[in-house]
Amino acid sequence: MEIACVIDNRLATPSRPGHAGGPRPGRADLDDPVAVAEATAAMVGKLESIGAAVESERPGEAFFGLDGLRGLHGGSASGVLAAAREALGEGRRIGTGSTRLRAFLAAGDWPRPVPVTAFRTRLEAPPREADDLIDALERLGIDTLAAFARLSADQVADRFGPLGLQAMRLCRGEEEPLRPRPPHEELSEEIELPEGTAGLQLDRALELLVDRLLAAPRRRGRTLLGLRLGARLAAGGSWSVEQGLGRPSASPRVLCNVLIPRLEGLPGPASALRLRALGLGPPARDQIELAVGGAEPRRRRLGAAVREVRAAQGAGALLRILPVDAASRVPERWAMLTPYPEL
Repeated sequence: MEIACVIDNRLATPSRPGHAGGPRPGRADLDDPVAVAEATAAMVGKLESIGAAVESERPGEAFFGLDGLRGLHGGSASGVLAAAREALGEGRRIGTGSTRLRAFLAAGDWPRPVPVTAFRTRLEAPPREADDLIDALERLGIDTLAAFARLSADQVADRFGPLGLQAMRLCRGEEEPLRPRPPHEELSEEIELPEGTAGLQLDRALELLVDRLLAAPRRRGRTLLGLRLGARLAAGGSWSVEQGLGRPSASPRVLCNVLIPRLEGLPGPASALRLRALGLGPPARDQIELAVGGAEPRRRRLGAAVREVRAAQGAGALLRILPVDAASRVPERWAMLTPYPEL
């Protein structure tokens, strides 16, 4: 099996501070962990758009198999890689190999012969333990993968223990198959906040964000299983928190009830709020609901009418007025138009 590795050097974990080779340390462009996670998820989504089943367990890198994609992209590995580069755009390095490690080395800017520091981000161990193994190898003069591969398994087990044996298996190409994530459609919305937004105004902004997320055409009437609420902080950096729903829901009231209390965890004023669906469930119409009196049939008919108009005219065809800050001196902040909720 041929595997491709994609590395975004702006996001990838440094190979080792002060050592040459591999992803470069610093991440000068995006050093905020939430922003890095968002950018990595976007990169994975672009690869999935060409049909790839992607494994991504570390910031700024992704692996996918080429074998099942050749028929979709000209019948050759070069056609698959060309499609990947076109989807990703500039700024990513792509390499291929028969294992994750070999593809990773091909994608990285590693010197030849390859130093043992290449193991640092490949081992399933805490960074301190990986660094201790690398330091021990270098003190013994074993500073390249080729030199390490010449050792016997008994020597490695006696001197370096289970972690050393894990490194030797990687060096010999003994890896488990790829573990691609289940593909899912990206569903997220973001709203810019006026300076000084806080308290009730922040709650109203979140209500508007929930309405926009539920009105997104790509949701196609499905319920939500979980959400990630994030914020871009006015002082720099970002914040995020994940919220499970317990049961699938597409109710604006339910979503706001569980999300608004999470705003108390904001570490400072925010310049923008983001809301991302972590999973989509069955269509809202498939949920079991309890009818109360004669209001339920009317609610269902109204909900069907909303969906029909929105399908024909777009998400912005039906709007409602959301009060925001009636005491403001700026008329534009008294109220906002938000998509009418599906009932």
